[in-house]
This record gives sequence, structure tokens and C-alpha cells, in this order.
Amino acid sequence: MTAREQIDAQQRPSGWGGAAAFVLGAGAALALLAVIDLTLRGAGESLLLKLPWTLSRAAGIVAYLLLAGSTLLGLSISTRLLDRWASRAVVFALHEYLSWLALAATGLHVVLLLQDSHSGFTPLSLLIPGLAPYAPLAMALGTVSLYLAVAITVSFRLRARIGQRAWRLLHYSAFALFALATAHGVMAGSSTGASAMQWLYLVSGGAVLLLTNYRLLR
Repeated sequence: MTAREQIDAQQRPSGWGGAAAFVLGAGAALALLAVIDLTLRGAGESLLLKLPWTLSRAAGIVAYLLLAGSTLLGLSISTRLLDRWASRAVVFALHEYLSWLALAATGLHVVLLLQDSHSGFTPLSLLIPGLAPYAPLAMALGTVSLYLAVAITVSFRLRARIGQRAWRLLHYSAFALFALATAHGVMAGSSTGASAMQWLYLVSGGAVLLLTNYRLLR
């Protein structure tokens, strides 16, 4: 990244940023409600008992979609694919906001898991890889991806302190984050067998892989 590109990336327009945060937040909320509606439709069990687990699944799906969007935007910055339609400052701002929204949705996903009385999750079992009572390997991958997401997202605010080189090296781990999050969703998601979820992982993973290869070829 040249000095000029660094300056462009660091210039986050406040107007665009606030509008983007509102639009993306509203979109995430609507997506969450839609997933909840589809999941609960026709349920024979008590909705009150199913609600924490269902909400947690919905939050996890929304978090994955936001993560995929952030990853694709990050790749579009390095490959300059969106330079014709938007400034790099705007794209960078959207990339950061999506990362924060994905982290917030992931936090909601974790908190709601703790409210489900049937799963048996505890704070330690979710924060320490390998202690989960359900799908320990898959949950361990989710825990590691959570820690990576925290480190990468917080680094946006620490960029000036840690330096451009360290910031870029840290952001290379975003590829591992996306891969771990995808593996976690595929292995642990109770709705993985649904065709919609299969298409979600296929399209998201394929798009990230395609842009990654394009970046490497360039």
C-alpha cells in the first residue's frame, strides 16, 4: 500500500460512516428477524423454550454474513475492484463498520447460547477451546475465530499505535478467521443440512476464494 493509499484509507468520512452504520445495522436487524421467523414457523415445541437457541442460531448466521461481507470488502480494497464506483475511504469505512457489526452479532450469539437451558454451555466452555459439551471441536474453532475477530476488529482503532506494517500483518489473519468461522458453522450449525445454509456457505466461501485467487494473481 502506497503512502497515498494509506492516507485515503485513514480518511473516514463521518457522514458516510454514520449512514453506513445505520443502514447496515437496520439490514442486520431485518435479516435477524427474517431468520427467526423462518425458524420458528411451524414449530411444535414451546417457543419460549426454543427462543434462546433459535435467536442464537439467527445471530450466528447474521454474524457470518457480516463477516463474509467485511472480508469481501477488504479484498476489494486490495484488488481495487470498487474504485470505479466508490472512493477507497468509503469502502474502507464500510469494511470497518461491517467488522464491528459482525463482532457485535457474534457476541449476541455467545450470550444467547448461555441462556439456553438445554445446551449446557457455561462461560468457560465457550471461552476455552475443547470444553464445550456439544461438538467440542466445532465449538473450539468458533472460540478461536472469536478471539481472532476481536483482535482484528480492535486493531482498526489501534492502527496508529501499532504501525501500518503490524496492522497489515495482523489483517492477513482475516483469511484464517473466515476459514475457521466457516468450518465452525458447517460443523456445529444445527441447520447446516438445510439447502439455504449450504448455499450460503458455498456462495460466501466461493466468493472469498475467487477474490483471494484474483488478488494473488495480480
